Amino acid sequence: MNEDIFQLVGSRVAGVFAVEELVAEGGFGIVYRAHHSGFDAKVALKCLKIPQHMRPDRRDRFKAQFIEEAQLLFKLSASLPNVVRPLHIDAITAPSGHFMPFLALEWLEGETLEAWTATRVAEGRNVTLTELVDLLTPAAEALERAHHFPSEGGPISIVHRDLKPENLFLADVAGKPTIKILDFGIAKARSAATQAVGKTSASGGFASFTPAFGAPEQWVPKRFGQTGPWTDVWGLALTLMEVWAGRPIFDGDQAAVMGAALDPRRRPTPRNEGLPASDAVEGVFAKALAVDPRDRYQDAGAFWRALRVATTTAHEIDSTSSSGLMTATGAAELDLGETAPSGIELASIPPAGPVRPAPAPAPRREASARHVERPAAADQTGPIHLPAVTIRPRGAVWRACVVPATAVFAGIVLAALGQYYSAYSGEVFRIGPVRLGWVTVPLVVAGSGLLLIRLIRRGSAIGQ
Repeated sequence: MNEDIFQLVGSRVAGVFAVEELVAEGGFGIVYRAHHSGFDAKVALKCLKIPQHMRPDRRDRFKAQFIEEAQLLFKLSASLPNVVRPLHIDAITAPSGHFMPFLALEWLEGETLEAWTATRVAEGRNVTLTELVDLLTPAAEALERAHHFPSEGGPISIVHRDLKPENLFLADVAGKPTIKILDFGIAKARSAATQAVGKTSASGGFASFTPAFGAPEQWVPKRFGQTGPWTDVWGLALTLMEVWAGRPIFDGDQAAVMGAALDPRRRPTPRNEGLPASDAVEGVFAKALAVDPRDRYQDAGAFWRALRVATTTAHEIDSTSSSGLMTATGAAELDLGETAPSGIELASIPPAGPVRPAPAPAPRREASARHVERPAAADQTGPIHLPAVTIRPRGAVWRACVVPATAVFAGIVLAALGQYYSAYSGEVFRIGPVRLGWVTVPLVVAGSGLLLIRLIRRGSAIGQ
C-alpha cells in the first residue's frame, strides 16, 4: 500500500483542493484525487518528490523553473487535446513539512498504457505493431508539435524526457478511448535555436527519469550531450517495444539497466527481442534506439513517419502473401507467370438440363497464341462440354529473345571498338594474350544462332 508521505489526505491544498485519496505513487511523484470546490469536480494532484536538502536559493530557482515550464504545458495542452491539461500550479510546504511542488490536472477516467498492457498479457491477447502504431499516433503527433512549438520569441522545443507506458493514458472521453500524455510538467524547455545534439548542457537543473527508459544521454551526459527531442524518440520507441512485447525490455538493478542501454551490441530492436519484423521495421527501431543521439531520428515526427511507412509496407506485403486465391465470383485465379505449362485445360460444369446446341460459327483465322479444338456435335438431349483451351504465357517467347539479341549486339559493338582501336594505334586490341576477336566472333555467332532458333519457335507458335 502506498504511503501518504506528504500527509495530504483529508487536508485542503491552496484553499480549493480537498484531498480525498492517494491513488498512485511513482519514483518521482504521488498522485492524489481531490475535489475542486470552485468547479465542483474531481481533479488530480501530482505532487513531486524532490531532494529536501536543497538550499533556499536553489529551491527558489527550481520553483521559478517549475512554474515557467508549467506555463508552457498550459499553452501546449490548450493547443493539443492529447496532452493532459493543467489547472493550477504551486510549490508549498506540505503538512508533513516537505517542500512540495504540485500540479493540479484534469481528472481522467481510464487506465495507463502500462495497466492496459498488463491486462492484455493476463488475458493472452496479442497486439500487432500496426494496431499499436494506430493507437499511439495521436501521442506521437502531439510530441512532434511539442518539439517544434511556436511561441512569440520563436520556436521552442518542449521535451518530455520521461516517456514510458505509465505516462501514456487511455482516457475515456465521451465514450471514446483517447490517448493522453502525462507528466509534461517535469519536461525541460529550451529554445530550439540553442539546442544541438552532442552539446553538453549546464548542470544544476532538476533532472529526473525512469532508469528502465533512460536514454544514454540521460545516463552519461558528459559523453553523449544534453537531452532533447531525440531523447523522446528513445522513450517513445522503447515504450512501443515494451507494449508490443508485453514485458519489460530493460530489467534489473540500475547498473544492469544502464549497462544494457549503453551497450551498442545489445540494441532492443524487435528481432533482438524475439518479435517478428520486416527489414524496414527493424531498421527504423535500430535508428530510433541508437546509443549515440546523433545517430537517432532528431524528433518524434521523423521517427513516426518512418515507422508508419515501414509498417504500411510490411502490412501490404503480408496481406498480399496471405490473401486467398478466390475472386468475388468464386472462381480461382492462377498467376501463370513466365513458367506456365503449355497446356492447361479449363473444364466447365455441364448444364443441368438438355440444351439445344448453338449453330456453328463461321470459320475464321485464329491469330492469337491460343489453340481451340472445337468438339463434335452433341446430342440434343445430352450435356454440352465446353472446349479445352490451351494457354501459353503472353510474350514469353519474345522475352526469351532478349539474351541472344543482347549477345549479338554486344559482339558487334566490341568488334567496332576493336577496329577503331586498331585504326588509331596500329595494333590489335588484346586482353592479355587474348585477342578481342576471339571474344566478339563467338558472341555474334552463338547469339545469332540462338536468336534464330527462338524466332523459328515463335513463328511456329503463331502458325498453330
